[in-house]
Amino acid sequence: MYFPGRPFAEIGSLVYTRVFRPLRRSLGIFNLLENYTFYMFRKNPLILSLVSLAFILAVSSGPGCNDPSFVGSDLVEGDAIDSEIMRDFDMRTRLVKTDSVLVYDQIALTSGFHVGRYHNEKFGTVQSDLALQFLLETPSVDTAANIQIDSVVLSLRYNENLFYGDSSQPVNIDVLRLTELIPRDGRYYSNEMFPVSMEAVGSIQNHIHKPNTPLTRILEGDGEENGADTVLLNPQLRINLDKSLGEELLSLDTLAVQSDSAFLANFGGLYLQQTMGDRSIAAFDLNNVSTALTVYYQADGEENIKRYLPIQDLTLRAPIYTHDYQGSNLENSIGQWQDSMLAVQGLSGMATQLEISGMEELQGTLINNARLRMVLDDRFSEENNTLFPEIQALAMRSVEEDGSIPFITDLIVEQQTNITINFGGRLIQDEVAGDTVSVYEMNITTHLQEALKNGSKTTLLVTPRSRLGVPGNSMIYGPGHPDYPVELKVIFTKEQDQ
Repeated sequence: MYFPGRPFAEIGSLVYTRVFRPLRRSLGIFNLLENYTFYMFRKNPLILSLVSLAFILAVSSGPGCNDPSFVGSDLVEGDAIDSEIMRDFDMRTRLVKTDSVLVYDQIALTSGFHVGRYHNEKFGTVQSDLALQFLLETPSVDTAANIQIDSVVLSLRYNENLFYGDSSQPVNIDVLRLTELIPRDGRYYSNEMFPVSMEAVGSIQNHIHKPNTPLTRILEGDGEENGADTVLLNPQLRINLDKSLGEELLSLDTLAVQSDSAFLANFGGLYLQQTMGDRSIAAFDLNNVSTALTVYYQADGEENIKRYLPIQDLTLRAPIYTHDYQGSNLENSIGQWQDSMLAVQGLSGMATQLEISGMEELQGTLINNARLRMVLDDRFSEENNTLFPEIQALAMRSVEEDGSIPFITDLIVEQQTNITINFGGRLIQDEVAGDTVSVYEMNITTHLQEALKNGSKTTLLVTPRSRLGVPGNSMIYGPGHPDYPVELKVIFTKEQDQ
């Protein structure tokens, strides 16, 4: 086949749009085929063009070439042969509290470790605490005859990219002790209640987070010739702890420090909790060298230190989330079916069930394309959405009759192939009803095909893409809104009588 005057890139794009993508939309088995060919086109249009032409010849010589629903069923509106469009569906929504999320399974399942509390009138209050275990950086015992503790400092390197909220507002943070040995090979969820001490082993009051500002530390000199000096440290939170903790740690014998399990049996770890302030949730980088529990001491008159680290894969590192909706604007809407709104919340918070019915006309048809569009209701967004960003990407799960809620197939394919064209769900700017608005658009073609095999309706659970490690919330216009309703657009082809 010859395409006069067309470059390979244009041919590849044409074949992808007119052949592979329609095939995938009409027949669910072509999910991976579409993703693979799209990847090939990006990497090498010439390869895709040659492979595509060979595939066209193979298809045209087979029995499927006479079926109008087989090739070309995903063309744009008005361009598809024998395709129809359906937009009229019955939809309703219900706000729900979600179950806890797994945060630790022998290793931490997130890189987002937060300590803080955030409140707004719509969603109420969310709090994130942090449980940490530590191991001695160099397992050894100081045998000096005279040991004197200078200070004990917990330092946590900020993760400025995951910081949420207004860092200019003061906070109080308490550091408690984990009072029992927490098995490192366990599974822990975001609502875990770890045993902690009644009294704090340290705290910081009226602290102003500075996640982007290096910390200046003054080092004392040893006389007139060597005066005080200053050094710049990575942006970090530093909390002074009781000296008695340092004395306890340095008093451990060789047997207690040579074995990780023996050390953790003597020192269970720390638990961080914000006790004042509700406008920020700070994030920390636990893999950074600046994150440590450090004991500064004098050993027979000489300065020395011992560092204890929350070592990745070897220690417990678990964020704990709590949500309080009492007194919030949404409290009375939770669990009630309605059509006015959707709400989604990070850190294992609120989600929305979306029920879609009235799909009888689609049963027995070929679903070429099904796209669900939702418009962000920014009337309830924070004034400064740079500090308080909305949820940037949505996920969808299918609410099954047995109570399970698996991710829909369209999203699973995207997660497995890393190609975003399959599901979407990211917050983008688009024009709706003549206005530029923020929208979430999701491809649910495969899910709809699967759902129609079991009936004429489906229920989806709309959540943030990540329920773990990413704070934030979004209000979305519901299916009953007069200007920006939730819209499902389905392009389908009726099967031809043989």
